[in-house]
Amino acid sequence: MRFVLAAIFIAWMTDLASGAVVPPMSIPRDASKRFLSDGVFEGGRAIRANLEGLRFSKHPKEGFERWVFDFSDATTRTVGSAAPQFQVRYVKAGKLAKPEGGYVTVEPARIVVNLKGVSKNQLTRSQLEKLAKKSELVKEVISYPPIEEGDMAVEMILKDSYPFFTHQPLRNEGRLVIDLAKHS
Repeated sequence: MRFVLAAIFIAWMTDLASGAVVPPMSIPRDASKRFLSDGVFEGGRAIRANLEGLRFSKHPKEGFERWVFDFSDATTRTVGSAAPQFQVRYVKAGKLAKPEGGYVTVEPARIVVNLKGVSKNQLTRSQLEKLAKKSELVKEVISYPPIEEGDMAVEMILKDSYPFFTHQPLRNEGRLVIDLAKHS
């Protein structure tokens, strides 16, 4: 048994060293704006909840956009009370260097939000299209249909690679906040 656990640990450490696997971190609970260029964060609780909406606001003086996912309790529909388990993952842009200098983006950067146990998804395609049109940093927002028991994903395709910061407020646990900065 010890040899099996040791082999699993060594394989995990090898993957970490090679960059193949990034272990998720607990989502910050404060809005300190420590912008990052990479990362996987987990938060929420093992409950069922509704995805009530997605909204965003521009903060031009501070140089960032704030995107907020609002959740509600699955039975009482109390907004901001609880969030289901989620994972936020920043996927870097795929870029190829050009022989004459510079680069070509072959795959845009994106933020993927995986949600577990969403009872009702109130997001509509037209709402998401309107949000993306108003954004200077997000090209498209896609809400994928649930795969099983309310497990679903929302993908934010970015116009370029931008530093991000995500957190789940202590007072409003039913919110997931993602800030995108124009510059690092």
